Amino acid sequence: MKQLTLLLTLILIGIILTINTFAKTIVTDGLVSYWSFDQHTINDGIVEDIWGENDARIIGNPQVAQGHIKEGLELDGDGDYVRLPNFGNFGMKTDTYTFELRFKTSYKENWSAIYKVQEPPCTGDFHGYGILINAWKGWALFKWDGEFETKEDFMMILRTDKAIRNTCVSSNTTIIRPVTDGEWHHLVYTTRRPTKEELKEAKINGNNAFCRRNFLYIDSNLIWDSLYCVNPDSIRHYRESTFLGAVNDAGFASGYFKGVFDEVRVYDTWLTHTQVRQNYRSLIGYNVKPDSKLPTIWGAIKKNR
Repeated sequence: MKQLTLLLTLILIGIILTINTFAKTIVTDGLVSYWSFDQHTINDGIVEDIWGENDARIIGNPQVAQGHIKEGLELDGDGDYVRLPNFGNFGMKTDTYTFELRFKTSYKENWSAIYKVQEPPCTGDFHGYGILINAWKGWALFKWDGEFETKEDFMMILRTDKAIRNTCVSSNTTIIRPVTDGEWHHLVYTTRRPTKEELKEAKINGNNAFCRRNFLYIDSNLIWDSLYCVNPDSIRHYRESTFLGAVNDAGFASGYFKGVFDEVRVYDTWLTHTQVRQNYRSLIGYNVKPDSKLPTIWGAIKKNR
């Protein structure tokens, strides 16, 4: 009997070690929220935050579909999106945070939003925070005409800080990157405060500016790196929620995404290149299934004694 108990104990330890290894395949340091879009996490229009306490709400009629890991959520490009609550640095759109997801789309007929938030006084196409695909900013007589144009393989990164006296400070970037090929892509947008050495190299006085270093990764490849500074006295927080798969224009949705989202995560820290690659290579996400919990395993062992 003692030998059997010892054997079962060793088996239990082995299972626990396997589960811990399984669960730590993604970076969890600084992780705030995680929406896996697995079918068992969606109930009555609510998407469970399997890591934190920021459950999301489904708008429209998206369907559970085959995801990159287990299931994902398919949006039809005509009124579907997911409303993420306004929380942490990501919700406020200031300071350090990371936004990460997997997506798949072959829609090229019009530009669409991974997400974009804009609110008074910073409304209009060229204002707001977010990432658009198949989008390009139109110009007329060398002047920004205030409207997006559809241009395949172009991505736009928009950053607008709300300033005092109802003014806005915007800095938009256009990148050529094919992502509407019907294949799964991994996107990470991460931002942090620059180091003193980085500010010195850029000849910026860090005492007189609020600066952020911004990075965009696609499929673990760094495709954009930017140092962005504004007057520290002008920063004001955003209040509107993020519409995943649409533009949130002061509560009104537009620019709908057509395709599948999966494995959406938000961190209140920045991810290094090594950490981005770690998450990119993970094929199992994070294990939270009840059948992997310790009481369940121990109960199964006792039942078989």
